[in-house]
Amino acid sequence: MTAETQRPGDVPAGTPLASLAQQRAEAGERLRIEHDRDQDAVVGDALTQLAVGEAIRRAVRSERGGMVAQALRLGATWDQVAAALDTTVLAAVDDLRVWAEGQRTLYHQHLADGADVLVGLDEEAYGEVMRWVAFGLGWAAVEIRDAPTEQRSRLRVAVAAAPMVDTVGELRALLEQLPGEMPLSLDDHHRALPGEPDQVHTIHPRLVGTVSGLATEAERTQPGLMLTQVYVPFPADDEEQAAVATRKDLPAYGELPRAAHYLERGELRAGLKDVAEVLEEVAHLVGEVAAGYVERGSDAESTLRVETERITHTAARVGKLADEVEAAE
Repeated sequence: MTAETQRPGDVPAGTPLASLAQQRAEAGERLRIEHDRDQDAVVGDALTQLAVGEAIRRAVRSERGGMVAQALRLGATWDQVAAALDTTVLAAVDDLRVWAEGQRTLYHQHLADGADVLVGLDEEAYGEVMRWVAFGLGWAAVEIRDAPTEQRSRLRVAVAAAPMVDTVGELRALLEQLPGEMPLSLDDHHRALPGEPDQVHTIHPRLVGTVSGLATEAERTQPGLMLTQVYVPFPADDEEQAAVATRKDLPAYGELPRAAHYLERGELRAGLKDVAEVLEEVAHLVGEVAAGYVERGSDAESTLRVETERITHTAARVGKLADEVEAAE
């Protein structure tokens, strides 16, 4: 390799790590002792050091899952593996899981292509690795269960201190206080304050219980971070907006999930009114959108028009019923 290596992609695939380390060291040695060379050559060696160093980092990172598997196969324990990587057991387990899934995909791709040499993990080897993953999740569960109460309290305090996250910087500041392996999820539905005419959206982070290792011996619940989009009053001061964002009783913003929210709580009037609005939207989709793609005057168009009329009538009847029905005591 020469000073012309200025990008990691310039390094030939499959170059041994020992060779890469030697080439990087040689470039560094030239920089240290040869001060009277051409400027372009000096810059080239500096860039070679950077490019080869990055190629080494990528190669080592890509082999990390395989090295974890090898260590476990040879008898290392999960806490020893985590210590060797200077990380948590949960993070090490996830590295192995991601690597195993990628290797299984690679194997099946080669199999489908009829390759002479099959690379990756077949189902038997994949199953063996996933048994290590399940065992590692169980080990990590013990770690988290035995974590100091103060650690769990810090998570709650950190999340509670950020009732609204409106910028990337605010989100980054929050995430920096949380474990990197903490599960992250998004709420399925936006939330909103009913009857408020002027609202703007914000993101409300909250701690939730998440389940990992589902239906295995390692199944456990751990704290996770959920991000919910909430519409809050505007104009309003920060405290008023935060008070709305953190409310647990806010219904969903969309008509269908909001209807479910109300009906499941026995609030028939509000729920049925939202159902009527959903039916009106369905009627529009069937009679206007779908019907616009079939041949004019065809049986299909006629059928869609008939069904649209039925749905519209149903919407009207449900809307009327919303004003009359009462929940049983």
